[in-house]
Amino acid sequence: MYTGAQKVHKDKDAEPTEFEENVAQALFDLENTNTEIKSDLKDLYINSALQIDISGGRKAVVIHVPYRLRKAFRKIHPRLVRELEKKFSGKVNILI
Repeated sequence: MYTGAQKVHKDKDAEPTEFEENVAQALFDLENTNTEIKSDLKDLYINSALQIDISGGRKAVVIHVPYRLRKAFRKIHPRLVRELEKKFSGKVNILI
């Protein structure tokens, strides 16, 4: 069965962290529920994701995407960030 875990591609020795799995599951959920970006998210995946502290006690989600998928992510960037900010409320989302 297809799950969110397939949205994270790590090096063969590395296992995704729990947070990376949460981000991947959020992408998978968006792909299945948001018809507006469903076709764009179909073949996209991330390399890593981490949560960092920023000023004012806030947190940011930094998502690393493969360079070869950069154009596809840029195409849906505003909509994707908006949807991810809903999922990770109170956190700034950055795609790198």
